[in-house]
Amino acid sequence: MKNEKVKKVIIGGDPGGFELKNAVRDHLIEEGYDVTDVDPQSPDLFQDVAVKVAQGVQSGTYDRGIAICGTGMGVSIICNKHRGVYAALCESVYQARRAKQVNNTNVLCMGAASWLMRGWRRNTCRGLRPGWRRSWKKSLTSLWNLKKQCIDKFTDMRSRSCGTEEQKLNQSFVIHIQQKWKLKFGKNVECDG
Repeated sequence: MKNEKVKKVIIGGDPGGFELKNAVRDHLIEEGYDVTDVDPQSPDLFQDVAVKVAQGVQSGTYDRGIAICGTGMGVSIICNKHRGVYAALCESVYQARRAKQVNNTNVLCMGAASWLMRGWRRNTCRGLRPGWRRSWKKSLTSLWNLKKQCIDKFTDMRSRSCGTEEQKLNQSFVIHIQQKWKLKFGKNVECDG
């Protein structure tokens, strides 16, 4: 849904955020925004991207800016060094919404390493809670058992004859899981088949 008060947006991404920047840019154009890309052909360094985005917003030429790098931290720090630019590093829709509503930010900074973001958000510190070792051990045991069940299931599928494409795909998946299991846990999972 387009914000009618926002007309012009400036966007840029470093090599780590170039693909995400292109996807966001295309989406904004589809939504009807006037988007200026500071590095349309090839990615600039995060420092250059952040300076260009921040200067565009600071000058008043653009209503909002979006700066993307591998983590979002570098562009956020650099954008916030410019007077009148209020950049927020956001990793969720809630954070982005609150950054604008509460802090009146005018530059959104994002990290392209979203798998790290998910890992950070989904985990909490358990070290300060009494009995944390017991719960950690229980969680690890549950994870171990789940992985073992998955491998047993796919091992059973592998032991069948491989005639169809689906069965061949399943067989290659079993081999892949077994290799990952061995690398991660140092144990070999044997198959009878």
